Amino acid sequence: MDKKNIGDKLVLYLFKMLISLFVAGSLYYVWIHYFNQMIRLPFFRLGNYFLAAVFFVVYIGFVRVYGGFLVGTSEVLDLIFSQIISLGFLQCTCYVVFSLLSYKLLSPWPFVVIFLVHSAVAALWCFCADWAYFRLHKPKNTVVVFGNRESYESLKGIKAMKKRFQVLRVYHYEKMPLEDLYENIKSVDAVFLCGVPSDYRNEVVKHCIAVDKSVYIKPKISDTIIRGSKTIQMMNVPVYRCKRGDKSLIYIFVKRIFDILLSLIAIIISSPIMAGTALAIWLYDKGTPIYRQVRLTKNGREFELIKFRSMILNAEGDGVARLAKDHDDRITPVGKFIRKTRLDELPQLFNILKGDMSFVGPRPERPEIAKQYEKDMPEFALRLQVKAGLTGYAQVYGKYNTPPYDKVQMDLMYIANQSFIEDLKLMLMTFKIMFISSSTEGVSDDQTTAGKKKHHP
Repeated sequence: MDKKNIGDKLVLYLFKMLISLFVAGSLYYVWIHYFNQMIRLPFFRLGNYFLAAVFFVVYIGFVRVYGGFLVGTSEVLDLIFSQIISLGFLQCTCYVVFSLLSYKLLSPWPFVVIFLVHSAVAALWCFCADWAYFRLHKPKNTVVVFGNRESYESLKGIKAMKKRFQVLRVYHYEKMPLEDLYENIKSVDAVFLCGVPSDYRNEVVKHCIAVDKSVYIKPKISDTIIRGSKTIQMMNVPVYRCKRGDKSLIYIFVKRIFDILLSLIAIIISSPIMAGTALAIWLYDKGTPIYRQVRLTKNGREFELIKFRSMILNAEGDGVARLAKDHDDRITPVGKFIRKTRLDELPQLFNILKGDMSFVGPRPERPEIAKQYEKDMPEFALRLQVKAGLTGYAQVYGKYNTPPYDKVQMDLMYIANQSFIEDLKLMLMTFKIMFISSSTEGVSDDQTTAGKKKHHP
């Protein structure tokens, strides 16, 4: 790593330390001069220092979960949103801890004021950090090599990231022999590969590493499976062992206990909201508020998923299974609201309690739509290695209308990386996407499912 890269990383590191120290320091100041004087057994020097360290660590933990430090890879508004959610959780944590130390419920208004001050400073920090990043990192001159039209269309987002990449040339791999590509690579900073054959891709990757050029690859499903493999030594030969996504009995048992306890708590807390939602749906058209639909869970087992009805009665009276569209006239006014706020998903807490679903896992698909996907993409069935979930990678990092090929890759990433920490992280991230309206966008008006006509293998 050259001196310039080290200097750039140091500047960004100092930016992150600056906001972290400000948040922890200001909370420490308020604690010393206000809250510490309210508790029965005030803290002294070491106790106060320890609490300041806790503020620092908890803030960084929440920001890392929500991506509030992803300067350069996230838009400024997304950074601000991530920071605000992190600060909100931090203030809630402080409120609970301070109330416990005071043996009483404290007034929330001081925490609201602190939250507003922190949010304003964090927003300013996001603008400054983003400005500094792109002053230090000029757009990379980039060459894109694609394998087919669909893979090329999936790279449209690269052209939209003009601050990071300046796409100079786009080639189809069949029209760009390796020798010619190597010559083109000399004058650029980065290469994007998408949908090209493995042998071609492997040669390009090795060459880019040799000549110190950045290479970005859109993985195939097989790549995602291999990524989750275990490396073993067999007769002094390194081997990747890939197998079905089975986890230890301890993980499965603890996850089930967690699902039962959390679903019970969530049902109790959300019962007034569910009652109000059901009443609003019934008052609109006097129809049943609950909608039952057959879905698939682990190993293809069918179960009845429960949701609040967001569409008109008999929305699929023609017998054709279809996803919601961008401008779907089947969705009622009440339905539009509960879909945007995810209130229609609340009854699935009962599915989790029953054991048909888990809080985290691939979203359960309808058998009819799954069959449509599997005709062009048999790998779609690989999602059924684990129990279906309320949220997962595809929900946190994708959208309702994300192509099924990409959803499968996201779900397989989760299957390969299942852990208690990963489950907790995804559940916390789900809170963020509840406030992002674009994540509920439907498929286009000329589609029945989120798929394309043909998927690359």
